[in-house]
Amino acid sequence: MKKSFSLLVKILVTVAILVFLFFKVNFNTTGFWDTLMGIDLPIYLLSLFGVVFVLGIKSYRWKILISNEGYNYKAYRAFGAYMSSDAIGIVTPGRIGEISRLYYVRQETDIPFFQAFKTIVSDRIFDFTMLGWFGVSGVTYYLKTFGDLPGTLYVLIVLGCIVVGYIVGMKLLGFFVRKKWLARWQIPLFIYDCFRAVVSKRFVAMWLITIVAYIAYFFFSWLIMLSLRVKPEMTDVAFIMSLMSLSTILPISIAGFGTREATLVFLFARYGFSSEIAVSFSLLHFTAFFLWGGLIGLFYWLTMPISLQQVKDDSLLIFKLFKLQPKESGDKAS
Repeated sequence: MKKSFSLLVKILVTVAILVFLFFKVNFNTTGFWDTLMGIDLPIYLLSLFGVVFVLGIKSYRWKILISNEGYNYKAYRAFGAYMSSDAIGIVTPGRIGEISRLYYVRQETDIPFFQAFKTIVSDRIFDFTMLGWFGVSGVTYYLKTFGDLPGTLYVLIVLGCIVVGYIVGMKLLGFFVRKKWLARWQIPLFIYDCFRAVVSKRFVAMWLITIVAYIAYFFFSWLIMLSLRVKPEMTDVAFIMSLMSLSTILPISIAGFGTREATLVFLFARYGFSSEIAVSFSLLHFTAFFLWGGLIGLFYWLTMPISLQQVKDDSLLIFKLFKLQPKESGDKAS
């Protein structure tokens, strides 16, 4: 009953956002269909390679994280698990698609549950850091926070802030996890371990892999814009796509519909592009990266079958992170 109510709320929110958006921007249906019918099809078809290329790179990064935990997981299996999780993520609520990767790696290796879960959280830290980097760079650039500087300088400034933030944040986390009064609560130590995984051995290679993955993501997104006869600078594409991706993380609509379109209409307008182009790009991007990626993932799901019930059961183990450990006699706060 609770899940049905949550789904109903998301549907209503999605419809409300889209209706408000289309009336607010005076959306032209005829212009929208003309835009879609006028796309450069060969260029758009080329963009369909993007989801495989990007997820393939990310899956290799995940394989490295697993290797750093002391377990061997073959690259092609990691890719299959990544693609399958993408398909599962589309047909299931929340981020259960990510959890499915736990099952895949655990059924083929001896890695314990929490170590496997740590690789997935660390994997997402790379992605959120990249999106945060370009997203914050875009916001500060649009607001001219540091003056009338080129977008690339804003990217470098924010990068410097992120590096400092990582150094200070790791120092603070390291200080707090050494406190005995926190020893009974697993979350701070787990978070600390997840962040240490992204700055531990071979971290340079993993960050370079992440940068290559996002350059590819921005490039293939740029191809979709190019198919619509829109030609923004690559830095602007990075800003737009990062802010769009961050907006869809909010679990308030179905598959990001509504929030994605609203964000794109607002951002495209800054460059003088119409709302019809923005919505057309949204649908084409969803088709290329989510729908098409989901169909490919479905193939891997069928060839690498996995029980959704087992995934749901495994996901319940995550709640153990929120439980206090039994207090040992003689423990005192530091």
